Amino acid sequence: MSRKSEVEKLRSLAQLDVDAVGAYDAAIARVKEPLVRERLNDFRVDHVRHVQDLNAFILRFGGEPVELRPDLKGAAMKGLTAMTSMMGTEAALVAMLGNEEFSNRAYELALSFEWSPEVRSLIEKNRRDEERHITWIKEAVRQRPWVAEEAEARA
Repeated sequence: MSRKSEVEKLRSLAQLDVDAVGAYDAAIARVKEPLVRERLNDFRVDHVRHVQDLNAFILRFGGEPVELRPDLKGAAMKGLTAMTSMMGTEAALVAMLGNEEFSNRAYELALSFEWSPEVRSLIEKNRRDEERHITWIKEAVRQRPWVAEEAEARA
């Protein structure tokens, strides 16, 4: 893969992570349950780290790093997540599930390209984070742990 093509693909992944940060910001701002907020914030931090790590390679390869500012797609994703999150924790998680499914597919696709071992290692690491995010969100939607938290708070 040419350096230019490699940089473009890395920038695309980094922008996807930037857009995910915005969606997490929207969900975190509207979710009241501490357990869910804490986990969503952890996932947000992972996405910020992905951007930083991808940007390090982008710079090394002579490209322009991605700023932590959503593009048009990211603004739409953040807006939709914000609106959906107004309907409660479960709705916020379902919105984030869709966002994480998109991220997971993008990282999976990225692994089908030829990369240097160092870049491939980073993409695999980020992909594992994405898998962890989606697994937790799916489980949370299924188990609804905030219901138990609400019951404890009332008791």
